[in-house]
Amino acid sequence: MAGKWEPFDLNGSVFRPLAKLLYVEEPDFGCEGVPEDGVVYGSIVLEDKNGQRTVKIEEQQLFASRLDDGMWIGKLAGKTVLLDKRKQHIYQPNEAEQSWLQNISL
Repeated sequence: MAGKWEPFDLNGSVFRPLAKLLYVEEPDFGCEGVPEDGVVYGSIVLEDKNGQRTVKIEEQQLFASRLDDGMWIGKLAGKTVLLDKRKQHIYQPNEAEQSWLQNISL
């Protein structure tokens, strides 16, 4: 775990990890079905320097986002980005992701 939160080179720029998305949990309604009223939430289990935690995310934000298991949230050239190391792809947060990121403290 040493070095997990250390900045590293990414295509000639320095990526500063803030959190890792361990897994995304979509809403599960079981046999009751989708509730007719109220906001529906999924959750994201993430790890940062302070440890592991679960953060709620509105269903609409979750389905509009590209958040996926194993993604990293970090800073690249001073901007918050999402990094999918498996696909070797950097994402600028879309509107849904920006909204969710504003509601969590990293």
